[in-house]
Amino acid sequence: MMRSKRRDLSSTDRERASFDLMKRLLALPGILHARRVAAYVANDGEIDPLPALTELVMTGVHGYLPVLFNTRRPRVRFARYFPNAPLAKGRFDIPIPLHDQKNLLDPVQLDWLLMPLVAFDANGNRLGMGGGFYDASLASRRAKKNWLRPRLIGIAHEFQRVDGLSVDSWDIPLDGILTDQAFRLIADTSQPPAHS
Repeated sequence: MMRSKRRDLSSTDRERASFDLMKRLLALPGILHARRVAAYVANDGEIDPLPALTELVMTGVHGYLPVLFNTRRPRVRFARYFPNAPLAKGRFDIPIPLHDQKNLLDPVQLDWLLMPLVAFDANGNRLGMGGGFYDASLASRRAKKNWLRPRLIGIAHEFQRVDGLSVDSWDIPLDGILTDQAFRLIADTSQPPAHS
């Protein structure tokens, strides 16, 4: 249902949502001081973060886009994005930067990772497209108590919010959700609250 609702948006509504997303993204505390930020190329009606990533690159941030690998465990790595450079067709025909495999980054080498999703809830749970590329690539996060980077931010249209999602043990929770209408910082529920 969410995917068809995304696909049914008019081109005007998509452009407006992308512009509103860009304004909110550029206002996030710390984003302009990041060294490496990864986003994605919009597909299947997803909200488009590329204008925002392009703006970040213009300020000196290094931008990256995902390159998907269908290995035994699905995996995503990241290639450097240059706004005016041509893109090649990657897995699922999604455009990717031309790259040398030895220059690809693992997710933990990024400062911020802007992740696509199909639906999200208030607890930072994310429903992806079902391939498991991000969850498998970020699996080490579950084993670390003090995860520093990347900050994981889900990117979506506001209408993709749902009351709750069931999660599996391998699902990686988000640090925040950014939509065309709001930013939600997700509280760290794995740590006990501090007493004053």
